[in-house]
Amino acid sequence: MNLLIKRRQLILATLVVALGAAVFVNWYYTGNNSTIQSPEQTTESDYVQNLGEAKYVNASGEEADYFSEVKLNRQKSRDEALDKLNKSLEKAKSGSDEAKEITKSIDELTAQIKLESDVEALISAKLASECVAVINEKSAQIVVSKDSLSDDATLQIIDVITTNTELTADKIKITESK
Repeated sequence: MNLLIKRRQLILATLVVALGAAVFVNWYYTGNNSTIQSPEQTTESDYVQNLGEAKYVNASGEEADYFSEVKLNRQKSRDEALDKLNKSLEKAKSGSDEAKEITKSIDELTAQIKLESDVEALISAKLASECVAVINEKSAQIVVSKDSLSDDATLQIIDVITTNTELTADKIKITESK
């Protein structure tokens, strides 16, 4: 019993020392600034020091706004559709045919959302640029950043879509943003 208590105390003391060392290293490498600035007081040069800050690499401001706006509008419309389906599901009787159809619609919509986001992520990774994918059971339309479309990029996009969907290459339309 006495040995068990000492072992726990030793482990606890080791963890406390490790935590203290981590706090010191963090304080040391972040510049040990003792003043706290409000967001209004920060300058652009302050943001340069923030490691891991998200930045658009290959997209101009206007083009980045286009992709952000399209994705935001798509997300809003999908959220509205899911809300309507969920409200209908709440009103439907449990186990009824209507409830089963609504559940099926929700599953199909979430599968489509996942498919489009997966395809967008894969294409963006391969091209190192922004893209938007609109995929349904009959076709796929992909919009990529300006100056990022080449023959090789087109083949990579077609490969990603044909691998992840049942669509053939003739059902895929790829365009560049303006």
